[in-house]
Amino acid sequence: MDTNESDPRQTETQETTPAVQRGPGSETDGGQTPLALWAHLRHELRTPLNAIIGYSEMLLGDADDLGLAGYVSDLNQILSAGHNLLEIINDLLDPSQVASSDVVFNLASLVANLHYRVRIPLNSIIGFSEILLENAAEQGRLDIILDLRKIHSAAELFLSRVNEIIDFSKIDAGLMASGPEVSDRSSLIYRALTSLRESAPDRAGVTGGESGAILVVDDNEINRDLLSRYLERQGYTVQVADNGRRALEMIATGAFDLVLLDIMMPELNGYQVLQHLKKSETWRDLPVIMISALDEIDSAIRCIELGAADYLRKPFNPVLLRARVQACLEKKRLLDLKVAQQRQLHELNAALELRNRFIRQTFGSYLSDEIVDAILENGGLKIGGEKRPATMLMADLRGFTSLSERLPAEDVVAMINIYLETMTEIIQKYQGTIDEFIGDAILVIFGAPVLRPDDPQRAVACAVEMQVAMTSVNERNRRAGYPEIALGVGINTGEVVVGNIGSQKRIKYAVVGRAVNLTARIESYTVGGQIFISDSTLDECGDILRIDSAMKVMPKGVKKPLTIHEVGGIGGDFQLFLPLKKEITWIELKHRLPVQFVVVDWKHTGELGHGGAITKIAPNMVEIHSKVLPSPLANLRISLYDPDDHEISDDLYGKVVAHLSESPPAFLVHFTSVPPEAEIFLAKFPDATQN
Repeated sequence: MDTNESDPRQTETQETTPAVQRGPGSETDGGQTPLALWAHLRHELRTPLNAIIGYSEMLLGDADDLGLAGYVSDLNQILSAGHNLLEIINDLLDPSQVASSDVVFNLASLVANLHYRVRIPLNSIIGFSEILLENAAEQGRLDIILDLRKIHSAAELFLSRVNEIIDFSKIDAGLMASGPEVSDRSSLIYRALTSLRESAPDRAGVTGGESGAILVVDDNEINRDLLSRYLERQGYTVQVADNGRRALEMIATGAFDLVLLDIMMPELNGYQVLQHLKKSETWRDLPVIMISALDEIDSAIRCIELGAADYLRKPFNPVLLRARVQACLEKKRLLDLKVAQQRQLHELNAALELRNRFIRQTFGSYLSDEIVDAILENGGLKIGGEKRPATMLMADLRGFTSLSERLPAEDVVAMINIYLETMTEIIQKYQGTIDEFIGDAILVIFGAPVLRPDDPQRAVACAVEMQVAMTSVNERNRRAGYPEIALGVGINTGEVVVGNIGSQKRIKYAVVGRAVNLTARIESYTVGGQIFISDSTLDECGDILRIDSAMKVMPKGVKKPLTIHEVGGIGGDFQLFLPLKKEITWIELKHRLPVQFVVVDWKHTGELGHGGAITKIAPNMVEIHSKVLPSPLANLRISLYDPDDHEISDDLYGKVVAHLSESPPAFLVHFTSVPPEAEIFLAKFPDATQN
């Protein structure tokens, strides 16, 4: 999917946002009105959120057409988090909720809410978009990477703007040094915040260091005026209400640190207001000082029992009032600090859970739950390794490379996914660790990170079940119109070095050593449907294995011949067996089929030019007579001709599985890859078509 940068969904919904330059004739000391500046901040924060929502909605809308079934769940998480963030920003910067006359308070409230409300959904967007980008890169999904990058970039932009607002508040409070590395003074966010802060009245001369928002509730205008003026002289921000019902409305829509509440009021008295506040989950911790002309001890006791923080009689003593107000506000600050710490702890726990989820999603397709739990409990992955015994399993599709060259790319990927999906589930069932996918090959470790005494037995059982499962894999391939494929598996047990290699930015859990290389060599001797194991694995497994055959081989880099054993099944606790091999029915050809073949080793194709002829044919096998005798288990690339020397195909692959005669040279070849034109030609011979 390719979306133009100017897509309307990534921009702010129609909203007029004035510039933040200051100039003559403006409404607040030569600058913009506070409400206009709040509108600008809202625009700057909403723009990246609209981009996140827009691109995730477009990807979800195209999910069926683009084959994004595996991406839908995480895209929905991103979309939900984007809507959540947009709702939070709309709520925090709603013009009807922002009191333009109290800039300092609104800035502090904005910063406090940004600290704990946006982190979890924002981390969710960044985390899931990174996971999707990695998956798309691994799968070669260039059609969606651009849009995923736009989602991730928009989230990073939103985070930078949130951090800029928070840093500004720290600089304003003297908690952070102001420097070029801290804040970009030319940014629109910084200029808007600066203009807002400059529009607030400087109370330093009258506050004496006091601060706090207080609501004075009294039905008597003189009492309200006296209390509010006295408290304002102390530096407090004061609002007033002339009755209990109005007081509750203001508390519900404002943010107060303390309420001074009269008792004797019409319609809704002070007792009733206090009861309502203390029954509320939201307002029960808001401190209330009752101030009344009633001097009965019963009235004071009743107020304290209802939850009042203190009780003062009218006319109030200014010194005593100031002391009580300071004490209540200090308790409120401590309570707010506790709540903030609890929110921060909740945020950290949520972030940790999100991190753990990312780890589980990243490694869950490769490792068992037990291994992932061990990684999380140990605090993550660290660079380092150790020597230990382990059993390695290498599985590879026979002839898939040449097959993939003849198929469309989408069919190749679909076939690989069918195969890997099935094999991964089986490997996890037997607690194997997938070290690497190498095209259509899989390298699996049994014994790392967790070493178990039955690692070799589980590795063999896993291999047998993988071969059994190829029946269902090919059934799915046939239903989808794809060709059948065959699997070869090699297993070896030995000492290796396992651990985390790489750098702090990129870590890979890996296994290295001679035993790993030998596993790959053993696997290379297999044809489709075979499992070969080394002597060391056989010794570890004991007599519970069914061994169908054994042969000596001389892999490159090995000084002495090795014996490899073909496994037909495993008993004991597993009881998994492959079908017994049927007797081969050969057809002797009346007219020999000419061939040319070359030997293909690990790194290159040998010199061209060995002639020969097919004399007999069987399902998936041929007998060839030639002037040369290739080594047992050598891989051959074969050019096939008809009896009149017309070339049928030059792209057959097979493996020498037996020597029949040294003089004249004759040998058996098991096909590992047969192109369609050769398959059609060979099908002319009764009972000799490929399985």
